[in-house]
Amino acid sequence: MTAEHQLQAIAALNKSSSDPLRLRILRALSTDSFGVLELCDIFSAKQSGMSHHLKVLAKAGVVTTRREGNSIFYRRSLGNEHLPQGQLLASLFQVIDQLPLDDTVQARIQQVKQQRAEVARAFFNKHAEAFRAKQDLIATFDQYAESARDLLLKAQPQPSDQLLEIGSGSGEFLTLIHQHFKSITALDISEEMLEQAQQLSQQQKLNNIKFLLGDTQTAIKAHAQPNHIVCNMVLHHVPSPADVFIDSAALLKSGGSMVVTDLCHHDQAWAKENCGDLWLGFESEDLTRWANAAGLEENESLYLGLRNGFQIQIHRYEKPNTVLKSHVIN
Repeated sequence: MTAEHQLQAIAALNKSSSDPLRLRILRALSTDSFGVLELCDIFSAKQSGMSHHLKVLAKAGVVTTRREGNSIFYRRSLGNEHLPQGQLLASLFQVIDQLPLDDTVQARIQQVKQQRAEVARAFFNKHAEAFRAKQDLIATFDQYAESARDLLLKAQPQPSDQLLEIGSGSGEFLTLIHQHFKSITALDISEEMLEQAQQLSQQQKLNNIKFLLGDTQTAIKAHAQPNHIVCNMVLHHVPSPADVFIDSAALLKSGGSMVVTDLCHHDQAWAKENCGDLWLGFESEDLTRWANAAGLEENESLYLGLRNGFQIQIHRYEKPNTVLKSHVIN
């Protein structure tokens, strides 16, 4: 890119960020992606006006779009920090992220997330019995379970360690890892799915499992303090994947690990209706960005290609051991 092209890009970036509402939109997109109508609700704006602002931001490369079924979602661009305009964009994000969103906007964002959560909860409560068959259309449990377990065990859990499984579903993964932990908390938003997990636990005589109905905020309120967290094929169902990382970092003990299994980004829109997916998988860079923003560090990753064209990604993140770090600093 020539110097002239870089100056033009910088000018476009400055122009796009000259409107206060656009800056507020960018602030709201710091850890989430939203559709046009969701942003209209959040900022009490008309669709035509919101579409114009998003078009200006997209043209300047400040936001990018991603199609989720029939909907277009907007998120902040990562930018290339090796280029001047990328450095300027990173500085802009750093500055606006220091400014809090007003209470009204925060409340509306929570309403949007609650609406998404209700959609997911209603789907799982309605399709609990048939969900395994629906999920198998994309990826069967056997295709990723052992790899997720092995990556979790690479963190070398101690016999006294506690594990939290986010979105335990009907409990199959519990049967693979129960013997490696002193206690496991199975967390799920669906009462029906949790009942299935309890029945399986009783049948398999798993005596170290606790069951908790709710989401990661419920686990925080319950004062859970796991050494390890596993989240298998769950993020594409949750209203805000970034929030799961934030909550997990808050829950994890220092030096703990988190294993995330999910789909790579795909364009199979039928998964939304048939499998209750809110998101069509993820770019690995998005998962890493959310993890890093929450204070977690990526340790190891692997990818599994499936014959049906889908691809599974499995990542292990670690929460830095602050005690060890403080000794090094001293």
